[in-house]
Amino acid sequence: MDTGLTLLPTIRAKTRAVFMTYQAEAYLGDGEIERAADTAAQSLTLAGRITAPRCITMIKELESGFSPHAHTEPVAALLEHLHAAS
Repeated sequence: MDTGLTLLPTIRAKTRAVFMTYQAEAYLGDGEIERAADTAAQSLTLAGRITAPRCITMIKELESGFSPHAHTEPVAALLEHLHAAS
């Protein structure tokens, strides 16, 4: 998936944000919490910049998976960013 993301042209920003959200979900499922949080935060930033509400909603749906890890810095930052996006 990383290779596919790097090959996407910049005009496909919405697609990039969606795939990054899927990637964050996969990392979360694999227990790579910090990597998942970093990827979700990047996706959230991109989705906010391009005004992609569906993608923001997708990231918010991952919140319950991140919440138990709120004590880690990347997750705390992501959750704060998510609440600011509400």
